[in-house]
Amino acid sequence: MTNPPLWRRGDGGPDLGPQRVITIDEATPAVTTDGSVPRIGLKPLVADECDYVVMTFEFPPDYCGVVHWHPEDTVYIVRRGEFIVDGEGTYLPGDLRWVKAGTPYGPERAGPDGCEVILITKGTFPPENGDPDNPPSSR
Repeated sequence: MTNPPLWRRGDGGPDLGPQRVITIDEATPAVTTDGSVPRIGLKPLVADECDYVVMTFEFPPDYCGVVHWHPEDTVYIVRRGEFIVDGEGTYLPGDLRWVKAGTPYGPERAGPDGCEVILITKGTFPPENGDPDNPPSSR
């Protein structure tokens, strides 16, 4: 059974059509589907027709997420702040992180000033986060 998405694209913002320069800082933040105030900020950076998810996520100071995994290989590029992953270490601006599909990790944390990270993975927005209790790597 598939859970309904927690996020949807925000209204307005630049056209995310094909072959277009997208200025990250002008992208429209995603919003929660239930109207709640999100703990993190997400900005999808490519159109739904793209075969990849490219987005930024912004964690507030001292944020702590949950253990999870993604169904596709995922690349992270740190733009600002300290991005900390338990069991791996601290990533700083300019650092790149790659995670193999189905590999559980986390929790992800932000340093005292928060952090902003670009995430790139195959699939659609919102990306599916796998069940941490049943990752493919443990089957």
